[in-house]
Amino acid sequence: MRLAIRLVVAWTLATLVACSGGEDAVPISERFPTAADAPGTKPDPVEKRQMPEDLDGFIVAFRDALIDPDEEEMTKVFEEAGFVGAGLDVRFFGETHTTDAPHLFSWFIELESEDGAGSVLDWVEADSMKPCPESCAVRVNTFDVDGIPDARGVHRIATADDIEAAGTENEHPFESYWVGFIAGSIVYTVDLMGPPGSVSEDQARSVVGSYYDRLTGD
Repeated sequence: MRLAIRLVVAWTLATLVACSGGEDAVPISERFPTAADAPGTKPDPVEKRQMPEDLDGFIVAFRDALIDPDEEEMTKVFEEAGFVGAGLDVRFFGETHTTDAPHLFSWFIELESEDGAGSVLDWVEADSMKPCPESCAVRVNTFDVDGIPDARGVHRIATADDIEAAGTENEHPFESYWVGFIAGSIVYTVDLMGPPGSVSEDQARSVVGSYYDRLTGD
């Protein structure tokens, strides 16, 4: 699952102080959720922030955050959308980091235009709705995210009972609230994930609402 396969390579942080996308773009170092946006979180000490250097590096990193991507199709979508740059940040909830603590995964993906950002968000949302290729235990549904134009919300859950009923005993129970939205020509995604019952739709809405308001100055 996503929590188990997230990212092991740390890229140089020197570019984090840089700004791309024009004078009005949000500086790269400010494009990730903070402790103010997600109270009770700290930077993950294991899964470090990543800044893929080019489209090929991004695809290698981002495909691990997806459900069942077609890599050829993925490459075409991001090439046509005009990939500019991207970054990943991971935070965890609690005083001490553990692998089963609730985590917050966030990506920004900068494209050349708002139209390109729209096509990328559509593609990523479609992937987030897919069933897991190895399992039929995961239940998927959508939820509304008020106050953010064209935001998408997807809830995924596999409880211990779901896994037992599906006969996929190699799985681990989890619950995930994924939200994607656009600000300018940048796609932002947030994935709040943890054991079933440890995260909630209201919590995801609260984090994303604060994050969006800070990014847009609303």
